[in-house]
Amino acid sequence: MAETNKTEFSGAGRRIVASFIPAAGLTLGLFVVMDRLVDVGEIVLPEPEFRTLASLTPPKDEPEEPDREKRDRFEPIEAAPPPKTDPLKPIEPGSVSFQVAEFRVPDVGDVRGKMAPIIQPVAVMVRERATPVRAPIPDYPQRALTSGLEGQCDVVFNIDAAGRPYDVEAECTDRIFLRSSENAVSKSLFAAKLKNGVPVGQENLVYPIQFTLND
Repeated sequence: MAETNKTEFSGAGRRIVASFIPAAGLTLGLFVVMDRLVDVGEIVLPEPEFRTLASLTPPKDEPEEPDREKRDRFEPIEAAPPPKTDPLKPIEPGSVSFQVAEFRVPDVGDVRGKMAPIIQPVAVMVRERATPVRAPIPDYPQRALTSGLEGQCDVVFNIDAAGRPYDVEAECTDRIFLRSSENAVSKSLFAAKLKNGVPVGQENLVYPIQFTLND
């Protein structure tokens, strides 16, 4: 019985050893095949190539200097000063009246333009003295109203060809009326004297103004 068991054991051992041999050969073969597949050899990398990048910023154009000869030449113009306005002063209606005397002009002689007829007689417009277009309207001074003062002023001035007064100076019986008279004439407008149909300026004109209170 013992010999039978020993014989069976030795036969089983041989079968196990015999089965390991092909398995070991198969494993070794797979290892060799996988090693061949994995081995790709040495990889040689090429040397890096460096390139110089061109600047992408566009060049700045230098500003051209303006041609001074081509520029238009402008003459400076002085701004006209703002007109002066006097504050309104309350005056009771009917309590004040102005009596303006006749407008006097210094006697400079009778100057008339004469033109020789070419084809037919030509009428020449002649205005021997300046006439008010926008007459002076003075304000009665408040202090004179409260004090009951009356007076008269002779305003001496010049006008240009457009009839605008300048160099205005007043001579008054009381200085309280001085400023009101000068402001009134400065804001007025006259039709200038005509000479040969052309307006001309005049000097040393006199415009009288009277300040009176109604009873």
